[in-house]
Amino acid sequence: MRNLKWMALVVVFSACQAQEPDLNSSIVKMETEIKKHAEMDTAIANDLTAAYMAYAKANPQDSLAPVYLSRAADIYKEMDGKVLKSVNVYNKIVVEYKDHPLAARSVFMIGYVFDEKLHDKDRAAKSYQHFLDTYPNNELADDAKSLLAIAQDTLTDEELVAKWMKEAESKKDTNPKGE
Repeated sequence: MRNLKWMALVVVFSACQAQEPDLNSSIVKMETEIKKHAEMDTAIANDLTAAYMAYAKANPQDSLAPVYLSRAADIYKEMDGKVLKSVNVYNKIVVEYKDHPLAARSVFMIGYVFDEKLHDKDRAAKSYQHFLDTYPNNELADDAKSLLAIAQDTLTDEELVAKWMKEAESKKDTNPKGE
């Protein structure tokens, strides 16, 4: 009975190993195909994200797993009805690959998605602040600081324009020659 279990395990492992190159080559073909279109082809995008997710699930220790998850999240954030899924996938990268360079980008992107795609300034601000607390020296830190300030700004568009006009006037008054 023990030998039967080992044989079954070897067969399953061999099957997984045999599928990996096929899945990866399918991903490469779909990536090439999706780049041919000026606008996102939803059918290809669905197939490609499914392949990315399947590869990462089947090969969690592979160096491509977080890369493919990040690519899937990047596509999901642009798809109607899948924006929250992008947040979940970015979060998966943060949790499962916390030491990978894409973890920092994923935290930043969660803030971006909440900010730009879902228009949830509170969650965006929390995400940007978490990014700054966790990755203060990251190359995206300056962007996160700027976006955090914007997300925390509670002025309406009209109030913001009035503020800018007032600031421009005060600069003009303090520097009459425009220097």
